[in-house]
Amino acid sequence: MNRTQDSTTPGRLLVVDCAPGTTALTELADLSGLGFEPTVNVRRVADPELRSRIAARWRTVDFDGFAEEELARQLEDSGLGYQALKCRAGIPLTEAVLERATADSLQHRLMLVGRAAAGSDTFDAAAARRLGVALRTTPGANAAAVAELTLALMLDALRGVSRRAQALREDSWATAAADLPTGSLSGARVGLVGSGATARRVAELVRAFGAGVYVLGSPRFTPERAAGWPGTQVASLQALLESCDVVSVHVPATAETNGLIGAGELRLMKPGSVLVNTARASVVHEADLDRALRDPESGPWHAAVDVFEGEGAGFASPLRDNPHCTLSPHAAGMTRSAMQEASRRIVAEFARYVEENVVVSGRSR
Repeated sequence: MNRTQDSTTPGRLLVVDCAPGTTALTELADLSGLGFEPTVNVRRVADPELRSRIAARWRTVDFDGFAEEELARQLEDSGLGYQALKCRAGIPLTEAVLERATADSLQHRLMLVGRAAAGSDTFDAAAARRLGVALRTTPGANAAAVAELTLALMLDALRGVSRRAQALREDSWATAAADLPTGSLSGARVGLVGSGATARRVAELVRAFGAGVYVLGSPRFTPERAAGWPGTQVASLQALLESCDVVSVHVPATAETNGLIGAGELRLMKPGSVLVNTARASVVHEADLDRALRDPESGPWHAAVDVFEGEGAGFASPLRDNPHCTLSPHAAGMTRSAMQEASRRIVAEFARYVEENVVVSGRSR
């Protein structure tokens, strides 16, 4: 779009899921201040009082944002359409949804999608580019939060904190005290698959415990960049898996990382080692990890996993009943401070887009 268009008419914005708690009110007010006219989906707003406060100021709807057909139908809005969409979760922004949201029959076509999170792997980026839909995310906003839980999962896997607590609740001191002494981060070799903001923060945290850090980065992780990093660069995934006591995954879901760690890679890991995945489920094959953990002769001794192929109400994983795996409900980035930072950053991304492309009513691009 260009600045010759009428910039006084607010752009229609569908908020699939707003920021949690009262941060939602600040976020919506800030988006309104940019000239957007939010319609807010309250399906995931559990607090009745907050729902009422949102409904008092903005139009609301109630639908399942994870259901592709419902999402597409809401974006069409009986022919009115929306110019912008904001979300927090990984909604199914498929080619089909994008095509319906940008159809010529709509009064307003979708031009901007913002997700208050780092990843966009549930978005069809190629279709968005083809259809002229800008995608904005907030990489790094939750890096500190994800790193904290990564560290907690490492310690739980090594020290058996949650397992021992459960055994004590079941009045089994002997079970709780089994497998002592344990491993520790002090003196351990921690391998990081990935070299982004989260991996770097994890490196800083585990070094404080006395661990050595080894990192496998992307092709962009050049020796020059590695020189200023709190860890030692390794040349291959095989070298990292074979040499490290703890391996932690921190790469996005892409065609290149899909199935990056499968049965063959797990067999390379040291006896007694630990694998932690707080990145994406597609990177580590769940069925392969389940089999490896149950085989004392193959792969890691314990794992800690925060991401699964089937999440939410339909949670399903072969790891569900694996006694050698600590489970976490995709909660790594879910701290209040991280959510607030992601909200601030996505509003800033919307503001930047508005500066460059005035979002108004009408069909012009």
